[in-house]
This record gives sequence, structure tokens and C-alpha cells, in this order.
Amino acid sequence: MMITKQSKLKENASNVNYKNLSARTLWGKIIVYLREHNNIILHIVCGDITDVSIDGDKFIIKTTEQSIIDMLNEADNYKQLQKAFEYFGFHDIEIQKSKKQITDEDNIKILNKYFNNEVIIINKK
Repeated sequence: MMITKQSKLKENASNVNYKNLSARTLWGKIIVYLREHNNIILHIVCGDITDVSIDGDKFIIKTTEQSIIDMLNEADNYKQLQKAFEYFGFHDIEIQKSKKQITDEDNIKILNKYFNNEVIIINKK
């Protein structure tokens, strides 16, 4: 009986409990998995995503870019992502649109609205 490298890797992966890893650590492993399995586009796109979390048994990927969400949800890409996650023992993934972060300028505009344009920001170094 001949054991292939792929089956040996799968056997080793199944012996490790990846659910104890942080979301960012697991996400890093997913990105490496994508590169090793020649999913270069997914590897590049996912490499730019940093907002990830785990909620129970669900892995959540968040991005502000709708085009990235659409790309990740495309049938073939989603299937490849799901395959990568299943390799690490996760079967439930969700891709969400995160809210745009408010910039300092936006915060100043909001404060000025309530304080009659008298807000002064002093930068201390």
C-alpha cells in the first residue's frame, strides 16, 4: 500500500485541533494553504483581509469592499475557500461586509456639528 504525500498531510492535519487557534492564526494558515494549492488569486485577495473572527463553529471574514465579497462568494472561489477551511476542521464560513471605519476627519465633522464648529484638535507628540 502506497501512501501519498497528500494523504499523509491530510492525516497530520486531522490530528491537530485547529479550533483552539485564534482567528488570525487560522486565517494565516488558510492563506498559506491557498498558496500551496495554487489558488494564487484567492491567496492574494485573502492576504489583504485582516478582519476575521470566530463565532462558535463559524469563521467570519469581513471586508468593506463589495467587489471582494462578490469575488469570494463566486461559486468556484467559495468552493475553494470551503475546501481550505474543511482541511482545518471548519465547515461553516461566512463572508460579511464590514462597516466603513470613521476617519478622524469624520469624527471632527460630527463633533463640530454639536459644538458649533469650535472643535480644535491638538496633536501632542
